[in-house]
Amino acid sequence: MKKGFSILIAGLVLITACNNQSATASKSSTADSTAAIAAIMKADSLWDDQAAKNSPEGWLSFYTDDAVMMPPGEKVCTDTASRAASIKAMFAYPAAKMRFQATKTEVSSSTDLGYSIGAYQFSYKDAAGKEMHETGKFNETWKKQADGTWKCIVDIWNADPAK
Repeated sequence: MKKGFSILIAGLVLITACNNQSATASKSSTADSTAAIAAIMKADSLWDDQAAKNSPEGWLSFYTDDAVMMPPGEKVCTDTASRAASIKAMFAYPAAKMRFQATKTEVSSSTDLGYSIGAYQFSYKDAAGKEMHETGKFNETWKKQADGTWKCIVDIWNADPAK
């Protein structure tokens, strides 16, 4: 009887310990996810700041070296040179103004990958000096770097239908 009671107590202790460890892991995972989401949102906001400054170099600094960029009406950019050419051309339009705002950000359970979706507004003057306005949506995939920063590995944005 004592042996059976001891086994029962040991089993209860083991189950309780596992449940407590699971709760601790869940709290830690939630805190890690919250921190990762906040870090991505901060990086995205800093990226928008570079857009507001019309800084192609600042904009490009948010991509990894192997990032894929899919701008509207262009071919896919898979290397540094094609990304730079595309972004420099975008900011070269007269009176170019690009702004974007994430509306949703999530991270993977491993907290090393995440994404943001949102909306953008782009305005400029065409060759005839006419004001042009484009609104659209974007989806960015973010990856945590070895130094703890977050960089975009896939960036796609496309224009809404013309009004």
